[in-house]
Amino acid sequence: MPGLLPLTEAELAATLCVSDEHLQRAALLCQFEPAEVDPSAGSSGLVSTVHEALLAVSLIRRLADEPTSWGAYGGLSAGCLTALLFAEVITEETCFELIRETNTRQIAANKARRSGTFLAVLPSSEGDAYRLVDALRAFDAQPWLSVDLGAGVIAISVTSTDVEGVRQILSRLGVTVLEVVERAEHCPYAAPGKPAFEDMLAGVDFRPATAVVMSPCTGKQVDDTPEAYRHMLTEQWFDTASLPLLIDGLCAVDQVTAVDLVGPAKSVLATRTRDLLNGRVEHRHLAAPVLVAG
Repeated sequence: MPGLLPLTEAELAATLCVSDEHLQRAALLCQFEPAEVDPSAGSSGLVSTVHEALLAVSLIRRLADEPTSWGAYGGLSAGCLTALLFAEVITEETCFELIRETNTRQIAANKARRSGTFLAVLPSSEGDAYRLVDALRAFDAQPWLSVDLGAGVIAISVTSTDVEGVRQILSRLGVTVLEVVERAEHCPYAAPGKPAFEDMLAGVDFRPATAVVMSPCTGKQVDDTPEAYRHMLTEQWFDTASLPLLIDGLCAVDQVTAVDLVGPAKSVLATRTRDLLNGRVEHRHLAAPVLVAG
């Protein structure tokens, strides 16, 4: 399950044109009006709360088309919530409530004080990922390797809000910047902070899982307890998540013969997942959303 990945105009339109119970529930709990959402700019024109809610709706619909349930689920970032949803650890209502709580707190905090800058980058070689973070300490006291996508593609967070200055530093270090988001996510100084995040999860009702849930930080099965699920959600927000470890963990689950990515058709995760599964187990990319008007 993907995190906050781009949705195109066509993908958003396909999600918005079907007013089913999932879209209605997302709109009610995440406090937006579907008829007022303009898909023309793609997800870049949406606030993150609406973006994540619509991505979750598309994932819920896509998995409903599958003839059987799956044996294991895993996700990155917001994808952890949908992974828990499909394993029946949380309800759909809880999934949308947590999307609302996380994003509205982050939006409010970053209006007052931006938490830094989040960049997807490609170092000159795969082994340079952690060395890059070490090199950045000459310019930033707290650089953070946020997400490791394998093959050298990583996301890093820095405390600086001088985007052009950060670009120049990375250029001097021989690093290609693939994308810049003007707020830091998945790092110790992200908003909401760790105490607020833990408080937000304290009252959540986590239920016994009907399938394996895999941690994106350790690549290991999460213990089937409320405390373990709270820890996983907190850990993946404030520590380094890893697509290679997540894929390794899913492949190791007993009787798993294929790993399927459910997400937007155009995503770097699609190519990275396919490459990581090459020669190991089968792979399908299940594009979402699939429902269209008419």
